[in-house]
Amino acid sequence: MTRTRVGGQDICPHTGRARLGYDRARVLLDQYAGLDLHQLRHSAATHLGDAKVPLQLIMAKTRHKNPRTAMRYVKPGGEAVAEITSILGPPRRTH
Repeated sequence: MTRTRVGGQDICPHTGRARLGYDRARVLLDQYAGLDLHQLRHSAATHLGDAKVPLQLIMAKTRHKNPRTAMRYVKPGGEAVAEITSILGPPRRTH
C-alpha cells in the first residue's frame, strides 16, 4: 500500500487525521448512508438562508461567485417580508 503525504490544510485540526477528498466522501456517503453529498451541501446553504445569514456569507461558504446562483438558498417567507415591511412603513394606527 502506497502512502501519500497530506498537506497541512488536509488535516483535521480536531482529530489530526487526514480529511476525505470530495470524491471519496461522496462514494462513502452514498454507499453507507444513501446520501448525496451535493444535496447535503445544498441543504446546509438553505439552512443558512433560513437563519437569515446574509447572501454574501452564504456565497463565501458555498464558494459561489455569482449572486444569482446563490440566491436559490435565500427564500424569504411571508413572515420575513412582513418584518422588513414594518421597518420601512409608518406605524399603524391603533384606533
